[in-house]
Amino acid sequence: MRRMKKGVPMVGIFLLILGTLALGTSAPSAAAPMGTLKMAIHPDLSADWLDPATTYALSGTTTIPNYFIHDGLVKVLPEGDMTPCLAESWKASPDYKTYEFTLRKGVKFHNGETMTAEDVLFSFWRNKTGYAKIVHPKIDKAEAVNPFLVRFQFKEPFPDFLDYIAAGESTLLWIVPKKYVEKVGDMGFKKHPIGAGPYKFVEFVSGVKLIGEAFEGYWRKVPHIKRIELLTIPDAATRLAMLRRGEVDAAFLMTDVFYEDVKKDPKLKLLTPRSPSKMILTMTTQRDPKSPWSDPRVRLAASLAIDRKTLADVHHPGTDPIGTIGLPGDPNATEFAPDPYDPQRAKKLLAEAGYPNGFHGGKFYPYDGPYRSTGEQVVNYWKAVGISMDTILLERPAWMAMRNGGKFEGNTFIDTTAGSVTIARRLEYLFKACRSCGQDPEVMSIWEQYKKELNVQSRNDLIKRLQKVIHEKRMFIPIVQLCSPTAFSPRVKGNPYKIQPILWFPAPFEDIELEN
Repeated sequence: MRRMKKGVPMVGIFLLILGTLALGTSAPSAAAPMGTLKMAIHPDLSADWLDPATTYALSGTTTIPNYFIHDGLVKVLPEGDMTPCLAESWKASPDYKTYEFTLRKGVKFHNGETMTAEDVLFSFWRNKTGYAKIVHPKIDKAEAVNPFLVRFQFKEPFPDFLDYIAAGESTLLWIVPKKYVEKVGDMGFKKHPIGAGPYKFVEFVSGVKLIGEAFEGYWRKVPHIKRIELLTIPDAATRLAMLRRGEVDAAFLMTDVFYEDVKKDPKLKLLTPRSPSKMILTMTTQRDPKSPWSDPRVRLAASLAIDRKTLADVHHPGTDPIGTIGLPGDPNATEFAPDPYDPQRAKKLLAEAGYPNGFHGGKFYPYDGPYRSTGEQVVNYWKAVGISMDTILLERPAWMAMRNGGKFEGNTFIDTTAGSVTIARRLEYLFKACRSCGQDPEVMSIWEQYKKELNVQSRNDLIKRLQKVIHEKRMFIPIVQLCSPTAFSPRVKGNPYKIQPILWFPAPFEDIELEN
């Protein structure tokens, strides 16, 4: 698994000047791209995700158009989680108030324009995502020192700045051409985006397809494949049938009976890439003393009532039960063993808490789409120990609107973690989505200390202490890691999942190859 080295402080990694990496000096391959790759994907892509300024995160489905068309100053690649890309190096001042990025020279956008510091500043300030609302107000001054050097100065020390632009976090420093955007406007850019990534935009039809052709001027390398078509096919049976008829070369999200079907087919290759997102259960009424969920024994009982192994085997094949939300290899993430499946102990804890006959836990909102069955199974496990729930099924837009708007307050729901590289950013995401965690005085006291602390070791100690407190209180319940079992035709060479588990889809696109 490609991850950061254990035992190396995250901040220390970010302060290195990385311009000497071999990646930064390699010349593009001279081989001409050939062939067409068609992939049947399960999610619908949004036009907003064609523009980094309106792509709210870089971890899940939103990542696909960005890695396809665009590029950032730094991003996750097979070489590492903070690989120099459009910036060949960077450094921070000792007080964490100033950051400088040295830009890679000769980078071309798809329309032939050369990238400069003006494009970087323009892209940074036009970003409208959630992290932009956090970072922009902290800026004292942002300037182009010269055409290939950008400097950001903050009003106060900001040791987490590079965390906010790391892969899985945001598109704050993913770069678009200033002159082109000013010419066509934001809507015109969404209709025909121009980036600096490996594939040039050809066509997008919402709910149908996204098509790109290889950009032979891409700074990292010439893509192997001439044309890639991403086809939105919501139905798993249809995706698999298209693969078997030779209409596509990959069928995503082959779970349940389809997973077993593909396993038995010698003509197909089955891969099980893991997602950085992990499913958790959140009880938003745990801060209400009148709610049964306010008792830690009840929350522990709810965790013990769940057969995580069966959930993983049936609904997320290729993954294991989880007890933590951190990613493997993150030196600051604490690994907690998943709670065992112990319904008898769960019933005993409920009785000790004053609920020998169980209780009604309120409304329950499972995570939407192909993962909904996981939530429905959790409700069945809870019912077996006496916890009854009113299950409310919502389509993804409605579910996301409720979660983002804080309307799950007073209810229980299945959420997913962010796809962030660092445990700090994963926790911050949950403090916003799971407001019960964000209201706990002990948790918030540690979190505020962490944000102000500049010493690397002290920060590491605080973030580990914070995880311990959250785990002991069972403030949320980790259950399984998401995955996307995918079936491939023999045309696809090797294993195209080179960025795991940060990216769940085949990437980098320029590295994917077809058999001759």
